[in-house]
Amino acid sequence: MENKGEYIHRDLSWCDFNERVLAEAEDPGVPLLDRIKFLSIFSSNLDEFYRVKVAGLKKLSHFKPKKVFKWLGYDPARLLSAIYDRVNRQQQNFGIIWSGSILPQLREKNIVVYQSVDINTIHHAEVDYYFRVYVQGYLRLIHTKDHKKVHLENQGIYLMSASHKGQRATGAFDLVNIPSNKLPRFIELSAINGVRHFIMLDDIIRLKWQLLFPDNGNNEAIYSLKLNRDEDYEIEDEFTGNLIDKIKDKIEKRMDGSPVRFLYDEQIPRQMLEKILKICDVDKRDAIAGGKYHNMNDLIQLTGMLKDVLPRQKLKSLAHQAMEREPSVLAAMNDQDFLLHFPYHNYDPVIRFFNEAAIDPGVSEIKVTLYRISRKSRIANALISAALNGKKVTVFVEVKARYDELNNIQWAREMEKAGVSIIYSLPGLKVHAKVALVIKKPTRGKKSRYAYLATGNFNEKTASLYSDHGFFTTNPSLCKELERLFNFLRTRSRDTLFGHLLVSGFNMKKRLLELIDEEIEEAKNGNNSFIIAKMNGLDEPEMINKLYEASEAGVKVQLLVRGGCSLVPGKQGFSENINAYRLVDMFLEHARVYWFCMHDANRIYLSSADWMDRNLNRRIEVAFPINDAALKEEIMTIINYQLADNVKLTPIGDSDMRKLEPSGSVLRAQSSIHKWIESKESAL
Repeated sequence: MENKGEYIHRDLSWCDFNERVLAEAEDPGVPLLDRIKFLSIFSSNLDEFYRVKVAGLKKLSHFKPKKVFKWLGYDPARLLSAIYDRVNRQQQNFGIIWSGSILPQLREKNIVVYQSVDINTIHHAEVDYYFRVYVQGYLRLIHTKDHKKVHLENQGIYLMSASHKGQRATGAFDLVNIPSNKLPRFIELSAINGVRHFIMLDDIIRLKWQLLFPDNGNNEAIYSLKLNRDEDYEIEDEFTGNLIDKIKDKIEKRMDGSPVRFLYDEQIPRQMLEKILKICDVDKRDAIAGGKYHNMNDLIQLTGMLKDVLPRQKLKSLAHQAMEREPSVLAAMNDQDFLLHFPYHNYDPVIRFFNEAAIDPGVSEIKVTLYRISRKSRIANALISAALNGKKVTVFVEVKARYDELNNIQWAREMEKAGVSIIYSLPGLKVHAKVALVIKKPTRGKKSRYAYLATGNFNEKTASLYSDHGFFTTNPSLCKELERLFNFLRTRSRDTLFGHLLVSGFNMKKRLLELIDEEIEEAKNGNNSFIIAKMNGLDEPEMINKLYEASEAGVKVQLLVRGGCSLVPGKQGFSENINAYRLVDMFLEHARVYWFCMHDANRIYLSSADWMDRNLNRRIEVAFPINDAALKEEIMTIINYQLADNVKLTPIGDSDMRKLEPSGSVLRAQSSIHKWIESKESAL
């Protein structure tokens, strides 16, 4: 199909997603504790976005505009300018929400978070004690003149003032780090008449500025700074040498990358700002005005301190009754397939699957792919126990999972010590699939295979926060193909064939395009046709163009895209039959679901793969079919709840959003899904 040229750059669309996160913090209908949590998530998201995505765009912007535009199809410099405009507006709104809305509401709840150094006299002795005993030993004092360069740490936050000698400014600066990576950012002080008081680490240091710089006690002229550095590292050659050593080397170096975002207190005098940018080697284009406090992802600490006194959004995790009542997960799988929906269902059956396999004398082999696992992973410990119990355990560990590299390497080495066979990252590819296979010793000459395939990581912690699906099956076709996948990971032989599983790098993209073509043909023949796809991101050009083609043919396309979406929905002439939505609520929507009408037979795949260039072309991903009618109905029910949401669902692009009528009923998908599953489980 001809390229329409109608795309939203995924990074701009991602900014819209993060703005949607910020909207949850602004929403007065969201409990106060959760509003603080969403501020923290917004800040954390933005930090990583700058360290990786913006850093990559900055490097591209150094090429000649015409050359890079011909190569990429867009001008990185113009894109950066658009990103900066959006982020600056969002940052200003962040400050308004925090200072103008949340802090006053906390005070109404008898909770005071000091936002200045004007604290109650009662607390001065406590602050002094905490500073002298806990804080002083972590401080690095920097005194610099104009010509002396200063290296600020990546993600570091600092306080700065003009240096004085008596009443005279010396032209130099005094800086000190805020050691929030070593100490709590929020410290609780004693209550006064039933009112709880908290102070930020920043303000404790401000109050003690004269102890640090005796000639400069004017704490009204102390300004905050924060620096993000480029963490968008690439390994130049993954095919030779020791990949683990190369990754470790890159991790160390990424903490010293080039500056990409310099946040500063907007009250800082212009001349002082220009000087500090110069001595820190920061381009003024990377300087962004902010408030008095930075690194506000630390607000998550405050939610932990207040969770017992402030209500929060919480849905109780439910037992999957059909699996709960079975003494053996593996034995139960012999009789039927099971589908779990996290975090509505608890994660216990997955843990039981691995624990049981570790000690079952009939189990001979366990194979699993690990992308991101918990730091205290019960699954990894079960795999270690299995190896110590004499079973052949093979674990593919993706050591290129950004920000989880060291955790994954550490677990890989722990498992290796126990006798687990570890396969490390494939050169030039990331393995993002979330699959496991348990094999029992042959009985009557036949092996028994038990598979677990999921849309989410093998991570107990995120399973309580992310919305995902987990599928337990003994289907021979799926299990045999899964075994072929593990053989490929071990041998890297491209002779592997897949017919039921969709595996990126083999047949996934080709088959998805064929499935869309089948819907196009149905629409042209006047038959019912539709495509519903849910994912985290959509930017793959062939997939987008094929969806445009489907829309032109009359196929109804509904998309649920949580993050960046490059497709432009609802445009006359090429996408008028496409609606795209974003669902942001209590749980992070993480599942990938592909649903095709298929003559009203409803073909459904669950997957680890977004429809993004990296997932479909540069990773190993798996999509698996749900064939059982009852399990298929469960997925369709969940997706229909999400598409019918009139509280948390918002449009992407110019799609029309169904407004909640005053007399209409409220449908909040995540709450409704939980209620539906709870009712379903109670009936068993």
